[in-house]
Amino acid sequence: MLIGIDVGGTTTDAVLIRNGEVYSTAKVSTERGNLLKSLLNALDEVSRGVPPEQLERVVFSTTVITNLIAEGKTDRVALLLIPGPGVNPSSYVFPDSFYLKGAMDFRGREIQPLDEAEVRETVNRIREQGYFRAAVVSKFGQRNPSHELRIEEILREMYPDCQVGLGHKVSGKLNFPRRIATSMLASATGERYQEFVAEIKKALEERDIRAPVYILKADGGTLPIEKSVEFPVETIFSGPAASTIGALALTPEGQTSVVAVSYTHLTLPTNREG
Repeated sequence: MLIGIDVGGTTTDAVLIRNGEVYSTAKVSTERGNLLKSLLNALDEVSRGVPPEQLERVVFSTTVITNLIAEGKTDRVALLLIPGPGVNPSSYVFPDSFYLKGAMDFRGREIQPLDEAEVRETVNRIREQGYFRAAVVSKFGQRNPSHELRIEEILREMYPDCQVGLGHKVSGKLNFPRRIATSMLASATGERYQEFVAEIKKALEERDIRAPVYILKADGGTLPIEKSVEFPVETIFSGPAASTIGALALTPEGQTSVVAVSYTHLTLPTNREG
């Protein structure tokens, strides 16, 4: 048996599939301040009377990260950026940015060493300004992350209470501005998402549900819930993705337009070639 649960702006819907057919459904009110409770209420209702050992897979869609971003409730993150030559830092509009000297070329060869005195001065400024999270992103850090790793070492030495994220671990793509944004959002939402996942795992254990659990990603794929903690930004459009997949399953091919409405945002998903 398979369970799918989708958190919407007003209701949370769940379906249990048995042998390829709908076995039971549930619809409960979504509590804006407690999405976890809505998820678990739907889970309990849709699986009532079903032995937990018969469940093979549970998939959630969640708007936890989306809502944090839309409502401006993310944590502050200090961005330690190493743009290197060829980039005008003033062209970026990222808040809380601290630009550092140092550079790798596109092959990962160091062409300008880090200025460690500058790094240490910046760490002092971050601490004095009350940041508790930092993201370190180098332009070609995915080709050679040694600068990011060295800055992480200095941060942990001088400011051990600061949580540090590294750009090369968040994304392997070359697009520097997007990697900055992704790293910032991952650091800004990571702790709260970890709390959400921990509560889900605890609740499933209490219900003796041992089936593998997945989170729906923005592209319609799924991510094991344990792995999603490492990449919380993958779940940003989890809710709209669920709406899109449902619409594609219920309408003729080529005749589907989707508008996903939540209490915090409106999304117009795009489907290309299924």
